[in-house]
Amino acid sequence: MILTLYLSKTMAKYVLWVLLAFTALMVLIDLLDSSTDIIKRGEGAYGFLKYIALHLPVTMQHLVPLATLIGASLTFFTFAQNSEMIALRGAGQTPYRAVLMLAPLAVLIGIGYFFLSDQIVPRADKAFVSWWESTAPPEDKKPDDSKKELWARTNLSVIRIGGHSEDGQNLEKTTIYTLDKNQEVVGKIQAKSARWNGRIWELKGVDIFEGNTGQASTYSMSAMNWRTPLTPANVIELANPEVSISAGKSRGVLKGKKVGSRSETYYQIQLQKAYLSFFTPLIMLLLAAPVAAGIRRSGTTTRNLGIAIISGFGFLLTDGILLSLGEANIVPLYIAAWSATVLFASGGAWVLLTTER
Repeated sequence: MILTLYLSKTMAKYVLWVLLAFTALMVLIDLLDSSTDIIKRGEGAYGFLKYIALHLPVTMQHLVPLATLIGASLTFFTFAQNSEMIALRGAGQTPYRAVLMLAPLAVLIGIGYFFLSDQIVPRADKAFVSWWESTAPPEDKKPDDSKKELWARTNLSVIRIGGHSEDGQNLEKTTIYTLDKNQEVVGKIQAKSARWNGRIWELKGVDIFEGNTGQASTYSMSAMNWRTPLTPANVIELANPEVSISAGKSRGVLKGKKVGSRSETYYQIQLQKAYLSFFTPLIMLLLAAPVAAGIRRSGTTTRNLGIAIISGFGFLLTDGILLSLGEANIVPLYIAAWSATVLFASGGAWVLLTTER
């Protein structure tokens, strides 16, 4: 128990310092690049502080896996350089057992990483977009979003909105494409306008097209009610591109309880990425473990440190490429989401077990 706490405390210290150092560096670079735009908003020091506060979660999100990798590698490197691993081996503790002792810390980091990515970052992104656009100087103002065409989807429909009011409660030239379970269009509803009455939408000037090839029917109605997960708040959100979304939002869109603006595959990938965030710190710990097997005098400790860092970057790069291919429907969903994790976890475990022998 004492040894586990000692190892965990050492790794936590390294992870924290690496995360803070890299975050400070990235924030500084970001500020240097965006300082002119911040000054244009005329909010002085407060503008800089708000920019940092709203960008900090996103910056840290990208750096947590790297901080875990480098922190774990430095922990094992320090123990190997100080001959502490030799003492641990003499006490019957091997690199394999050291990884097991540090696994609870990696799990805690994974939980924190998930909470940061899934809850804090989407809120910070949304707050940043709202603040950045509301304080933009006149020459940088975007065209009126209320006249911009919007697209949304639920699990059984695709919605096109030709225009909307500022509060999102009135829509213009709305078309609803009805989908079957195979995601094929089986009908269409066109409405000249739609008004939110507080519970549902009231469509006016409705033309309805039903049926498939060879068996189609068309009829019109002056008005009809439209029940859908789409709300005025959703309409306003759709006017701004989604930067990041939570697992709950992705799950809601896939179940038809919420509305999104991307493809079904996109939300499936986002959901899998949220699940993957739990395991990423554990993978990084596993890839760093061979550093502990190095011997200072032979130089293998430094070599193993380099291999661990390269392997960690390789995992992040491979995972990112596969997720992009999955989102483009080039690679099957679960292969895109989990193959890098399985591959690098298996490789790390094999290397670790080999060093055990």
